[in-house]
Amino acid sequence: MRFFIFILTTTCLVTMIRLYAEEQPTYSFFNDLQLTHGFRLSAVRSSFSPNEMKNILATDDTKTPLWRLAQWGTRFSLEFAEQQVLPDGTRILENEGKTMKIMPGGLAGEGVYLQVNGGAEYGDRLRQYGEAWPHLLIEQKLDARPFAEFTAVPFTVDFRVEKCDAATEKPMDNGLHTAHITAFWTVHNVNKNSKDHNNMIWFGVPLYDVRYSNPQGHQALDVGQADATGKFICTIPGNRFFNEPIAIGNWYALSCDLVPLIQEALAASQAKGFLTETAYADLAATSFNLGWEVPGSYDCAITLLNLTLTGKK
Repeated sequence: MRFFIFILTTTCLVTMIRLYAEEQPTYSFFNDLQLTHGFRLSAVRSSFSPNEMKNILATDDTKTPLWRLAQWGTRFSLEFAEQQVLPDGTRILENEGKTMKIMPGGLAGEGVYLQVNGGAEYGDRLRQYGEAWPHLLIEQKLDARPFAEFTAVPFTVDFRVEKCDAATEKPMDNGLHTAHITAFWTVHNVNKNSKDHNNMIWFGVPLYDVRYSNPQGHQALDVGQADATGKFICTIPGNRFFNEPIAIGNWYALSCDLVPLIQEALAASQAKGFLTETAYADLAATSFNLGWEVPGSYDCAITLLNLTLTGKK
């Protein structure tokens, strides 16, 4: 009988441990992944005032959208495009330069579709150095919760590159012309007692770059156009997340923990002379963006879904 009781007690203890682990609180960095409230539409230059033009693609317009659709550098603003709604509820906004679709359930459901028509944006010419390039990004400001609060910060997104076709027969320069998509965070020093307080870096996890079978890492200053921030960019090589080339038309699931990657990015930044007065405990993500940057003449499209970013205690 004692032996039986011991086994029962041990089993209960294991069950309680499992339940406790499962019930540990997690913090969600993103809000309104269903995109119920749609987007705030940006101007075509970040330096313009007003910086945002109107609210778009909402099914419930009682609240200000938490997400922004950034269309920096485009020749074709979506400001005057007419919204379409398909019978299944898909919301569409498009013009000559781009297409935005919110499928049922948004980023927590069937996803969003982002398309940039580089051929229309550039016409019969190629982008020159210093010239702005079209963006189509989904963005959200984040509460500045220090990474050090969490033991892990998992990030996930599923994606399929629908197309990425050269829209010109002119030879393009890999140093100037591409189409790529990267998940980016602004990472700030939020410690008011630090000499680096309010300074920041760009941190990125790449999904796709037309120049490479698997997107490469990148460490450089954010320069090359008039609206550039001049801050340090650190992106992690794609082969850290994908063990095969990123092929057009295939689905991929990106999943990673940001905690060690942010620590790595801080070390890389400091090695280049940035955030040298910053400790890991000082850092927090303050905004997020994901979408196309198209400095080259490419017609490109991607579908994104299952987007999450959580903090685990």
